[in-house]
Amino acid sequence: MRYKSLVAFALLAVYSAVAQVADPVLIRINGNEIRRSEFEYAFNKNNGNLSGNEQSAEEYLPMYVDFKLKVEEAKSLRYDTLSSLKEEFLKDRTQLAETYLIDNDFIENEAYSIYARDSATIGKDGFVKMAHLFFPVKQKAEKAAVELAKAQADSAYAMVKEGKSLADIAGHFKLQPRSVEPFEIIKGQVYAEFESVAFALADGEFSEPFESPIGFHVAQRISTRPFGSFDEYKPAIIKMLEQNNIRQQARFKKGMELAVKFGGNITPEEALAREDSLLETTYPEFGNLMREYYEGLLFFAVSTSEVWNKASSDEAGLKKFFKKNKKKYSFETPRFRGAVIFANSKENMDSIKLVVDGKPADEYKGLLEKGISKDSIKAARVEVGVFAVGDNPWVDKLVFSQGDGGKMRRGFSIVDVAGKVISNPETYKDVKGVVVNDYQKFLEEKWVKSLRKKYKVSVDKEVLKTVNNHD
Repeated sequence: MRYKSLVAFALLAVYSAVAQVADPVLIRINGNEIRRSEFEYAFNKNNGNLSGNEQSAEEYLPMYVDFKLKVEEAKSLRYDTLSSLKEEFLKDRTQLAETYLIDNDFIENEAYSIYARDSATIGKDGFVKMAHLFFPVKQKAEKAAVELAKAQADSAYAMVKEGKSLADIAGHFKLQPRSVEPFEIIKGQVYAEFESVAFALADGEFSEPFESPIGFHVAQRISTRPFGSFDEYKPAIIKMLEQNNIRQQARFKKGMELAVKFGGNITPEEALAREDSLLETTYPEFGNLMREYYEGLLFFAVSTSEVWNKASSDEAGLKKFFKKNKKKYSFETPRFRGAVIFANSKENMDSIKLVVDGKPADEYKGLLEKGISKDSIKAARVEVGVFAVGDNPWVDKLVFSQGDGGKMRRGFSIVDVAGKVISNPETYKDVKGVVVNDYQKFLEEKWVKSLRKKYKVSVDKEVLKTVNNHD
């Protein structure tokens, strides 16, 4: 027994060595090895999403390395220990792993069995769409009631032959409008008397009046459609099966199969747990996807903290960046920096303008809210921004003398503006969106440079040449 174990160990070592030669190391970052297959997975997946702007492996490599550096930094900063990140990853892994831990063929076969049964039941005639004029007769009704319903059906048929619509005829006999709405039937679903008439008619044809156990009818066959393919009905059948716990049944069946595979000395649930622990190695596509998702979570967390949040909230940094790059930002035409103010009287407008006079435009809203809360001014509506011609009809009229203005806000009777016209941006807030975006790129580049200094990166150029070009 010991001899066999040593042989098995030796064979495993040989196999591992062969596998590593077959999948050589392409990149080393901070001592961590990234094999060719891992790079190929990312390269092929992302390169396929570039819509005609494909890159070579050499062109894609810097972007990939930058991504891996950020993941490495996230680990260094212990983002991988965050309980929130672990929980999110585990939740999604559990959901995806489920597709590997159930017998999908079992579900497929059950679904097809239902389809085949229904297909046989419905038969070649398929679904028949009908509409009818219905004159009900209660069970054990008196002869006069029966004769009245029959007479109405005969009259209705005469009106049909005159070319009147079902809706008009229904209105004439004071039938409910819904009673003439089309409906589909299949064989075996309705009274035999109705079925025999319906399936004997041609599409578009009306029947003569006929009697069923519930009354008299004048029916029209509108159209037919065959029973569809399995692929057409499969989603609905699967949904119905899932409502009846088919996935639990498929999971248990998979567990029994795995228990036999693992030697038969464990329960189905134990076998499923063992298989779950091996998914990343058993199914390379699952392993690639899970690594990609996990590293994506780390990348998002560290990028949010180190760049994205800083770019939008670092007011001092934004001011400094704007000042340094001010020549880069300009307006093609003048802008109005200020506010459009709606008030309910001229007196109230004067009070409002007195409050905001000489203050920065971005403080207007806060000043007015404070004034209203203290009842020093009455209700007001303010729209603050940096406006070009065409951005706001009231700015166009009151500042740039263009157009007739816009609609008056409900509850207000007067509109005016407060602010000033500027030829070029004076602060980063005048072009905040563009500056934040540029500042984010600046922080990103600076961060990546620091990461490349912090972590040693080496690339095997010979292995790089073999990407997507090997046996």
